Amino acid sequence: MRDSIIEIVGTNHKFSDLKTREKLSFAQDKLDIYLKRIKIISGVKEVMILSTCNRVEILTVSEFPVSDKIIDFLSEHSKIEQEKLRDMLYIKKQIDAVRHIFRVASSLDSMVVGEPQILGQIKDAYKWSVEFLTSGATINRIMRRAFHAAKIVKSKTDISKGAVSVAYAAMLKAKELVDLEGKKILSIGVGEMNRLACEHLKDSGCEIAYVANRTVEHAKELGKLHNAKVIGLENLKSALEKVDIVVTATSSNEPIIKKDMMPKDRNIIVIDMALPRDTDEALNNMENIYLVVLDDLKGIVESSLKFRQKQAKLAENIIEEEIKAYEEYVASLDYDEIVKKLRMNVETVRQNELNKFKKLYGNKLSDDVINGIDKMTRSMFNKALHEPTKNIKMFMEHPEGDMYIELLKRIFKIEYSKKDVKCFFSENS
Repeated sequence: MRDSIIEIVGTNHKFSDLKTREKLSFAQDKLDIYLKRIKIISGVKEVMILSTCNRVEILTVSEFPVSDKIIDFLSEHSKIEQEKLRDMLYIKKQIDAVRHIFRVASSLDSMVVGEPQILGQIKDAYKWSVEFLTSGATINRIMRRAFHAAKIVKSKTDISKGAVSVAYAAMLKAKELVDLEGKKILSIGVGEMNRLACEHLKDSGCEIAYVANRTVEHAKELGKLHNAKVIGLENLKSALEKVDIVVTATSSNEPIIKKDMMPKDRNIIVIDMALPRDTDEALNNMENIYLVVLDDLKGIVESSLKFRQKQAKLAENIIEEEIKAYEEYVASLDYDEIVKKLRMNVETVRQNELNKFKKLYGNKLSDDVINGIDKMTRSMFNKALHEPTKNIKMFMEHPEGDMYIELLKRIFKIEYSKKDVKCFFSENS
C-alpha cells in the first residue's frame, strides 16, 4: 500500500482550449469501458476518470509510474499527436496529486472559484469508479478525505457564497449584449447548468418559454417550475423561431443546434455551456446569431471573483491542514507499526499475568517450570496472533480497509482516530 504510486494526468481550462477538451472528453455512457481499458494497463491497480466541461483528468494508483502509458491512452482516445498533447497536460504525483484532488473538490481549481457543481461531478466520477470496481483502498481513502476537505472549506469560508457560477457568468454575458427584461428563453437540457441558468435569467427579467430535452418526461419538472412549454428535440426549429436567448448544456456527443435550424430574420443569443459543444460551428458565420461558448465566459468569470479570491487564500490554508491530516492518517496505517503495537499490547498483558503468577507460585516452582510457562504463553499468543496479523495486510488493501483497521485498533486499544470512519459516500453527501 505504502509503495503505491499515485498519479494524475490531465488538462483543464488553464492548459487547453475548448476544442482540445472536447476531443479528450469521455462520454458518460461509456465510462465503464474507458475505466476498464485503463485498469488493464500494466501496473495500474486503481483508476478514476473525471471528465467535465472544464477538465479531463485520469487518477491512477499503480505499482510503478504509468503516466506515459496514460498519455498514450489519451493520445489514442483523442486522436491528438502525443508531442502536441503533452504540452497541454499536467502530471501530478504522490502528495501533489492528492493536494490537487483536494483543491478540485473544494472548487479552488475551477474556472469559477467556489462554484458548487464540481463537487457533485467529482462525486459522480468516484461513484463510477466504485461501481465498476476500478477504485480501491487508496482512491477510496483519498476521495473520502477530499470530500471532508471540501466540507470544511465550505463551512469555514465564504468561497461558495454569492451567485457566481458558469451559469451566472452566462447570464452576465447575455446581459452585456441585450436588455434581458421580457426576453424569451429556450433551455436545451435539464441538468444543473440549465437549472441555474434559467434561475439567473428569470431573476433578471426573462421568461423561460421552452424547455427541450431528448426525453420529454425528464423535462417536465423544470418546465413546470418555470411554467414553460416542454418539447422534444425534434421540435427545436419551431421553438428557435420564437425565442431570444438559447441556453444549452446537454451530454450529447454530436451538435444539437444546426445552422439550418436557425431563423435568419431575427437576432438570437445562443449560450453553449456543453462539452462537447451542442452547437454547430457554422453558427459563427451567421450575422444574426451571437454564439457564446465556455471559453468566452473566462473574462466575466475572472472579473466576478475578487471576493472569492480572498476567501480562496483562507481555503488554501485549510487544504494544507487537511493534507497534513491525510499524511498523518496514512502513516498511521503502517502495517509493521500496527502489528508491532498489537503485539506489544498483547505482550504487556502476558508479562503482567506472568508476573502475578511468579508472585503466587515463584517459591513453589522451579525456574525451569517458570521458564517453561513463559515459553508456553509466548508461543500461545504468537499462534493466536498469527492469523489476525496476516490478515491485517489484506484488510489494508481492501476497498473498505480503513474501517476494518479502525475497528481492529479500537478493539485492541491501539491509537485510533477520534472521528468515526464512514462508508464511501456518507462523508459530505
